[in-house]
Amino acid sequence: MLSPLREDSPRQIGPYAIRARLGAGGMGEVFLGDRGDGSGPAAVKTVRRDVAQDPGFRSRFRREIAVARSVTGPHVAPLLDGDADAEVPWLATAYVAGPTLSAAVRGVGAMDEAEVRMLGAGLARALAAVHAAGIVHRDVKPGNVMLAADGPRLIDFGIARDAGATPLTTTSRMVGSPAFMSPEHVAGSGRVVPASDVFCLASVLCFAASGHDPFGDGPVAAVLYRVKYVEADLDGVPAPLRAVLEDCLTADPATRPTAAALADRLAPGAASGWPASVSTQIAEYGRELTRVAALNGPLLPGYTPTEAATGSRAAPHQLPTRGTDFVPGVHIAPTHGPGLATAPRRRRSVLGAALVALVVLGAAAGGYLAWRGKGEGSKEAGKPGSTAVRIVAGVGENGGPDASGTVPYGRDVRPAGWKKPWKGKFSGNPVGCSTGRDVVVCRKVDGTYEALSAADGHRMWKLDTGQSSRSAGWGPRGQFFMPAGATRPTVYDDTVLLAAGGRLQSLDARSGKVRWEVRSGGAHGLESAPVVVGDLVFAATTLSPESAELAAYDRKTGAEKWRKQLAPEVISNVQKGNFWPVATDGKVLYAVGEDAPRAFRPKDGKLLGTAGGGAVQGGSEGTNSGCGELRVRGQFAYCMASVSNDDPSGYGDDTLVLRFTAGDLRARGQLPLDPGLASGATLTALDDRVAVLRRAASYTESVPDEIVVVGRDDGRTLRRFPLDEKPEEGMSNPVSAPLIVADTIVWADGTSLYTVPLRPDGTTGSLVRTRIPGAPGPSPTPTYDSQPDGIDLAQELLAPELLPVGGVVQVIYDDGTAVSVPLPQ
Repeated sequence: MLSPLREDSPRQIGPYAIRARLGAGGMGEVFLGDRGDGSGPAAVKTVRRDVAQDPGFRSRFRREIAVARSVTGPHVAPLLDGDADAEVPWLATAYVAGPTLSAAVRGVGAMDEAEVRMLGAGLARALAAVHAAGIVHRDVKPGNVMLAADGPRLIDFGIARDAGATPLTTTSRMVGSPAFMSPEHVAGSGRVVPASDVFCLASVLCFAASGHDPFGDGPVAAVLYRVKYVEADLDGVPAPLRAVLEDCLTADPATRPTAAALADRLAPGAASGWPASVSTQIAEYGRELTRVAALNGPLLPGYTPTEAATGSRAAPHQLPTRGTDFVPGVHIAPTHGPGLATAPRRRRSVLGAALVALVVLGAAAGGYLAWRGKGEGSKEAGKPGSTAVRIVAGVGENGGPDASGTVPYGRDVRPAGWKKPWKGKFSGNPVGCSTGRDVVVCRKVDGTYEALSAADGHRMWKLDTGQSSRSAGWGPRGQFFMPAGATRPTVYDDTVLLAAGGRLQSLDARSGKVRWEVRSGGAHGLESAPVVVGDLVFAATTLSPESAELAAYDRKTGAEKWRKQLAPEVISNVQKGNFWPVATDGKVLYAVGEDAPRAFRPKDGKLLGTAGGGAVQGGSEGTNSGCGELRVRGQFAYCMASVSNDDPSGYGDDTLVLRFTAGDLRARGQLPLDPGLASGATLTALDDRVAVLRRAASYTESVPDEIVVVGRDDGRTLRRFPLDEKPEEGMSNPVSAPLIVADTIVWADGTSLYTVPLRPDGTTGSLVRTRIPGAPGPSPTPTYDSQPDGIDLAQELLAPELLPVGGVVQVIYDDGTAVSVPLPQ
């Protein structure tokens, strides 16, 4: 996708007028250029000055330009021009308006056999042209395959590679993706031959047909071992196609077919065009290119293509100083927009817990709680002219923006105009909601959004993200999928913030009208969501965890202020996570990085600390704490980590609640838990007195299904509430994650709201059960087989999502039912 130029971006490179920015990476930057002679748009790469100063670089670069000019064919992105002797060396290739193969598969799923044959035949012909020119591509992978309206394109064939860019460096950082290498890559770059490209192409086609990497995931060494000994997983590849690909995936390069021969074998039965879902993706790239071309000038800072086309612009003092995208590296896939890799692999036990109590893993609702006026609150809150508490920061599944699970609005606070209980209905299955003064907004499993009035439940608006042909879930290998990469919504004041379709958007909460949008990332997991701190909005900039960056945007205009790296370019699936901001206390922003949660100063992104392993017994500050989330309360921040126990079921993980100093995340030990409570526990809420744990018996009978209240400082068990109500056979009644609001622990199931008062000394009162009018009751237990195709959230029964706003509790159910009731006394 196209992004605005930076203030220091060139406006002319050789004969090309620069129109927009495509990305940046290890070798330099990439821009959209136009010669003005009708020859069409070009992807213009520039090379970093320090790389160009290498004595041998310019001669190699000059030679590669000369050779690459001879590569022609309908399925290659041809080299158009280049200058190795310019002060800043550059080259230009034809721009392809379309997604990468990885983005397409992530967006709409695996392809049918006929479509894979069309894809493979075109790419094999492209490789034949590359090999005929005396070039070995060396990096054939889904991110280097572009899908244009008239067929696939192979990009980046052997150009702009650093002399030191070998498949494996001394620090074990890969150039390219380990799962799409050949045995020759593993043996050493000097052994890579044209047949190596054929091996890699076969791996790419396996990915297109099955939706997963053929050599799996995990530690890099493990993936390389499977590549070296050709232990490919071809499950999901249709049998006729599998026979062709198996001939390419052999250890001996001499036994593999040539690229031309492979094209001949794939052509019979090939489709004549892309499926409608892929064509829709391609059309969006084309529309964006048209909008930029219509400007007759560059896309300037402060604009998106849509803003430029409509004449909307930011004020001069609000212009960003950086672009709003990131692409992994010039030699990998930057010439034609960012690609997507497979998402985090999840153990089935963890996934099951998420489906039983989905809201446990929710993201922070965003923004710090800005209370207006004096006192704890009033029933008049939200009315014009009122001096009482005004709801500014919204409430999500983790409570307030500190993600502590405690909502610090008093019992007298109400949404604007709320007068009595109501029942509403979302038109689909909600999976991630947020509420505030005016609206209850939910993302649905198809990646679209819908908003109900917080006052009376009537439908206010819908947002179609345009990529809703498939529902959210996890593939058979644990890869997360969310249509359009749609994040959870964040409500803040009169605004709803969300990222979908590669855009961070600010919407008017009451009308759903887009106020601004910028190029941004997408959901890395079910819990990904923007976070607000004062006048800034924070979000990830990448569509998948690789190369994840954290960026700050002006809340009123969307102008980018800064960005910081959260994860490296190459990580294994087991290392991937929700590399998004997760919490704030109003002074510090907390985000999850590849190593551990990190603390940043909001105004400039200064790193204040990292939650290292010193909180784990036997660990040290420099090690990974294993935390994938963070909850902040007062002077401490808390996170959960797991260690294996001796449960024979294989699902016996014990929970550790690690404690850190808020602000700099220095290790401060653990919350001591009764050993009998550690197995299968999840921390859902804590205040200044207690911590609340949810234990689930989904996968091992030795863990009771219960809610446990413990002392926040000493871990002493205070109360246990068994969840032992059993519906009739074939039915289920899942329970929400418990939260704390107005000195009350509260949770819900399909029939009732449960409340337990908290006394000032930390002791608890009696459990009160209150029937919820209009609640759907128990639901049929899902019976579909998730083994062959993975988890489909549209077919799962998800736990209710609890959204307490002071004295009013909104409960959102799996079938779309939404109810709003007063918090019982």
